[in-house]
Amino acid sequence: MHITNIMFRKRRRAVSTILGTIIFIGIMFTSIIPMMLVMKQADTIYTQKVHQMEIRDEEGVKEDINVYVYPYQNGTELGVKVENIGNVPITVVRVWLNGESFEVNEVVSAASDELFGPYTVSSMQDGTTVDAKIVTERGNVFYCISGSLTWYESEGWSTTSLGICVIIHNTAGGEFQITLKNCSDDSTYLIYESHSKEWADVIASTPVDDPGSYEMIVKVKKGSNWKDVPGSPVPADITYPDGPPFIMIWIQGK
Repeated sequence: MHITNIMFRKRRRAVSTILGTIIFIGIMFTSIIPMMLVMKQADTIYTQKVHQMEIRDEEGVKEDINVYVYPYQNGTELGVKVENIGNVPITVVRVWLNGESFEVNEVVSAASDELFGPYTVSSMQDGTTVDAKIVTERGNVFYCISGSLTWYESEGWSTTSLGICVIIHNTAGGEFQITLKNCSDDSTYLIYESHSKEWADVIASTPVDDPGSYEMIVKVKKGSNWKDVPGSPVPADITYPDGPPFIMIWIQGK
């Protein structure tokens, strides 16, 4: 009888061990493994998000935009032109005029432009100057390259001075002459002339009175004569407000 009780207790211990193992495996399958799957899924989502952010940052670097602000013909309203000169489409989400923002959601395709507005800046007073900028969906901020606009009650909107800047890459040394030609009336105006041989790059700028078609005639001295450098005359069209009020021209001096 005693031996039978001992064997029965051993049998119960064995059954208990098996049951405990089964319960442990059940707990593992119902809690630990699902938790591991959830963690794995979270890692996958995180990796995807990191990859998306890397792509977004890479595309953000490729964004290249020109922003212009211009007045409408009547009143105090302003328009903002966004010119996408990059190779990726951009989404404009906000237009800023001074400290006032205007919500937008407009896609500007690569190598195209869009007009935004008209906008009215609040608290306009005589002499108020307005600066413009835009914000893209990728978080980039682009400022207006056409300068500020100032409102005068007696005159309306006024922009910064219109002008042209010429840069001559002077790699071999020389004497140069730069003349501005107004294509509307063929009038010319000498804006720069060397008095001796120069070795550094030549930089000269001049204001113009009105938007229109101009030419920069660049000559180099050969002996006692002035000869056009290759590429001269250079077209210099001021198209403000559809373009910047101040343009740059580069030409090789030979």
